[in-house]
This record gives sequence, C-alpha cells and structure tokens, in this order.
Amino acid sequence: MPESFEQHFANTPEQKSPEQIKEEKALALVKKIEEIQKEIAREQERMEKEGETLEGYQKIIKYYQRIIEIIKEIENLYEKKIIGWRKEGRLTEKDILAEYPARGRVRAANFSPEGDKAVIGTDGGMVIVISLTEKDKEGKPKVLVEYPVGEWVEAANFSPEGDNVLIVTDNGMIKVISLTEKDKEGNPKVLAEYPVEGWVRAANFSPERDKAVIGTCEGMIIVISLTEKDKKGNPKVLVEYPVEGWVWTANFSPEGDKAVIGTCEGMIIVISLTEKDKKGKPKVLAEYPVEGWVWTANLSPEGDKAVIGTYGGMMKVISLTEKDKEGKPKVLAEYQVDGWVLTANFSPEGDKAVIGTDGGMVKVISLTEKDKEGNPKVLAEYQVDDGWVLTANLSPEGDKLVIGTNDGRVIVFG
Repeated sequence: MPESFEQHFANTPEQKSPEQIKEEKALALVKKIEEIQKEIAREQERMEKEGETLEGYQKIIKYYQRIIEIIKEIENLYEKKIIGWRKEGRLTEKDILAEYPARGRVRAANFSPEGDKAVIGTDGGMVIVISLTEKDKEGKPKVLVEYPVGEWVEAANFSPEGDNVLIVTDNGMIKVISLTEKDKEGNPKVLAEYPVEGWVRAANFSPERDKAVIGTCEGMIIVISLTEKDKKGNPKVLVEYPVEGWVWTANFSPEGDKAVIGTCEGMIIVISLTEKDKKGKPKVLAEYPVEGWVWTANLSPEGDKAVIGTYGGMMKVISLTEKDKEGKPKVLAEYQVDGWVLTANFSPEGDKAVIGTDGGMVKVISLTEKDKEGNPKVLAEYQVDDGWVLTANLSPEGDKLVIGTNDGRVIVFG
C-alpha cells in the first residue's frame, strides 16, 4: 500500500525556515566575494613583484566582474520570494519530483488513475501526457503523448481506466482521444467529438466512463453519452440543464448519479441525473449562494460534501446532507486566502483539500484539524514565484501533488 501524504513525509528531518535558508545563502555568497577579493590581492602582489602585465589586469577585471554577478545574486535573493514547499516546516524544494515546461498557461494538470502519469492542457493548444517514472535524455519527464488541438485547452482529464483523455477547447469542442490507439497520421485516435455553442469551461468523465458532463458559458449543463449516438452520429444528449450565468465548473458525483455546478453568478447547484422535477428537468438537490464567481467546485469521494473556491478568495466545504438554520447546506469548513481561489479539490480520503490561488500559492489544508485560531490547519504550502496556480490536484494515493501555472510550469511534488 503506497504511503499516505503524512506517512510519506513523516520522517523528513526538520528543515530550517525560509528566512534562515535565505540568510545562509547570502552568507555563502558573501564568503565567495571574500575569496575572490583574496585572489585579487594575490594577483596584485604578484604584479608588484614580477611587473604589471595585460594578462594580470585582465584576470583582475574578471574577478571584479564575478563580484558584481554575486552581488546581483544577493540582491535577487532578497528582492524575490524564496520558492519553497513546506509541510509544517519540514519540506523544501528537494521534494519536487518532476518539472515540465509547457508552452502557454497550464489550465489543466491531472494524475492518471495509477498516479504514474500526468495529462497537461495548455492555452498553446497542446495536450501532453508525461511519465512521472521515466525521463528523457535531458532529464525531463518523458513525453508519452502529444496531441495538438489548435485552441486553448480548458480541461483535460483521464478516463477512470487511464486509457483515454477527455479534452475541452475554448471554441466549444469536446473530444475523447485514445492513449492506446493511433489514427492514420500517427496521432491519438479520436473516439468521440461533440461541438457545443459557445465557450466550454469544464468537462469530466463519469465514474463509469460512459458519459461526460459539460459546462458552457451559454449557461448550459449537458450530459452526453460516450457509447450512444444520435441521428447525426454525434454523442447522444442525455441531460440538459440551463442555469443563469457562465458555468465555470461541472463534475459528477462518485456514483455518477449527480452533478455539481458552479456559476459566475455565485451559485453552487447539485442536480440529480436520475430524478426529475415537475417540469421534467433534473431535480435540484442542493443550492448554495456565495459571494463572487465560483471558479471551482468538486464533490467529496463519498459524494456528501462539496468544496468550493471563489473570486472572493474563499474556500468553503459544504454538506449535502445537513442543513443550517436557514435551510441551506451546512458550512463545514471555511478558509480565506489572499486573491482568488482558482482551484480546489478534495484529497482521495476526503479529509484534506488542496487549493491554488492567483497569488501563486498552493495549500494543502486539513478538514479535520484546526489551528490555534480555529481555522483549518495548513499541512503544506508552496509559493510559486510570479505566477498563478490554475490547477492543483493530489494523486490517487494522496502522496503526490501536481500543479500547473499561468507561466507554463508543471510541477509534481512528493
């Protein structure tokens, strides 16, 4: 059994604080300057004894140039944030397992079901599947699949079996591609395509991989079949549900019988895919209004809770089985951050949440433990230098974390 997130790092030696690390780096650089100054003094003494030479002065000039470079390093050290991954002060950047530079913003980064691969989608119009166990000649994660789509990739997710990928582009095209079959040109075989009117922001496989849920900026939720066709040969539409405002996020429940929706009007809606209301529309099981746009909303592994991330910088976990005094879903946890919460997901056990912000911060927070101020306890955090965290997900075993940034970086920790 693979280690849990806590077990994986339980024996990590106590690490120094970021400020201590910064000070030690600066002191080491100062020592380098002192060593170079000694070399300059020795060269000057030699020229006094043996006579001045052009070669001697060239050496001294190079020494001073190196001193200037080191001074700039010290300045940069104090001007920029130290990038660091911390779990209660025990982890550092040494825990980065892999990095992959992508072209354009990384809007999607997700683990395969086995946790040994990651699928990446960028606004450079490329879907890439990388290995987290194999390296290429340059020491980077080996690229297993590349698939150009020509448009921004808004979402990219593995199927439950890990053999297919569901892709969404900003021009309203949904595609399912195979990772095991090729077309005549040697590209991944397209298994299904579905054109949608307007910008599509979200799409995900059902747990049984036979359906996909789609959210559009025309305010429509659509569930399509990936096994049945309509008269035109397109995937059959099983459910349609109109909402007010753009749909920024749409996901199935673990059982595939519900869908959770988040809109730019600040509304979370959970609908049934098996029950209808009096008008014949999907039955609304829960609604929850929040302040600001809902950037992200996901259901817990048990399907009884939802985690929400908003434009107002709030992460909330709400119950879908308990109500508050006003009859709304009960709030189980709240966590305020600086900036927007662009991504929020549960851990595989549902006891933690990982969030990413436009301030470049990734945090793993506990949903069962509190800090001294009564807020959810922060288990780990990582500050990205000069970038938004557009996507952040824990691996199926919960012992690794993948993030994607707006400056084209994919980073895997573990």
